[in-house]
Amino acid sequence: MQVRTFQAKDIKSALNLVKAELGPEAVILSSQKCNEAGRCWCEVTAALDGATSPAPSADTAHSEGGLAPGWGEWHSEWDQIRSHMMTLMRPQMDFSSLAPRQRQPLEHLEREGVGEGAIMALLNELKRDKDASILGPLGKQVAVRPFGPDEWRERVHAVAGPSGAGKTSTLLRLALLHRSQAPRSRVLVIDAAGSQGQGGRYLKHYAELSGMSHKTAESARQLGELLNNSGQFDTIFIDLPAATATMNLDSHLKLMGLSNRTDLAVHLVLSPLYAPAQLKEYFRRHKSPKTKSIVWTKLDEACNYGDIVNVAFATGLPTSALSFGPGLRGTLVQSKAVMLWKLLFKKELPPSPVEEKRGRYAH
Repeated sequence: MQVRTFQAKDIKSALNLVKAELGPEAVILSSQKCNEAGRCWCEVTAALDGATSPAPSADTAHSEGGLAPGWGEWHSEWDQIRSHMMTLMRPQMDFSSLAPRQRQPLEHLEREGVGEGAIMALLNELKRDKDASILGPLGKQVAVRPFGPDEWRERVHAVAGPSGAGKTSTLLRLALLHRSQAPRSRVLVIDAAGSQGQGGRYLKHYAELSGMSHKTAESARQLGELLNNSGQFDTIFIDLPAATATMNLDSHLKLMGLSNRTDLAVHLVLSPLYAPAQLKEYFRRHKSPKTKSIVWTKLDEACNYGDIVNVAFATGLPTSALSFGPGLRGTLVQSKAVMLWKLLFKKELPPSPVEEKRGRYAH
């Protein structure tokens, strides 16, 4: 990946330089107007993934948590092989040997869209113990780590995910949840996603309305300065840019100077409304050693929740929070195993104390 910074008298001239030097495929990372000693200019930072930078070796890519050269082609071939293997193994997925109390929930999960790989793993576990409940092996597949200061000691929490998943709202909800459990905590919210217009104003308005400080970082340099001068804050929440096919999460973290922070946890925001192929692509883009949990959003709009199992089975990441409804308060709760089981088997949303008190919340 090649990263370049261009300077010109105005933004148009700077963008022309980007296009001339890096081509039309370049991704604009930041742009800002500079003024020093009466001199004004525009500065644009752009990046290009491709042959312009030397390709890392497979070992290097793996050690850095990135994607090795040819990973996409290999992954496509492996998907085809896996599909053929599952077709051959399908006759072995015989539920008749299970006790009814095991077979019925397993069949329910299959109808809910839980993938064959996860179903096969559950089936093998249940065959070993005919008296075991399905919740035992299911709990091993779908880990839970409730979001909050007791479980999460990291000082910096970043929220990542695809556009439209409710990433910015989730950032505010997580910050509010943190404040409710640590009322004296001094919280800073940083918009590093390049939010423009209504999205940026929404984040700033509600952060300040909730008694939290708000800052905008338009470049890696500004973000670094904010973090270096943030000693007065106990906890920091960062809204990250959406990862793309050409700029994955690891690339963003490196460009923003966050990849080496030991006090950083990235929470990936996903929705069960996405198709399985989309979910697979999204967690491929957000594959990183810094990605520590999944936050599920828009649960009230979904008709089934099998992909919660599929994503946990594929990534090994725990679920930290569950979000539902359009409001900010009372619409995100710490994840608990019992909440996930009620979603999967009863389609029952997590309880919301705020909405129940208002008398406007019902399952």
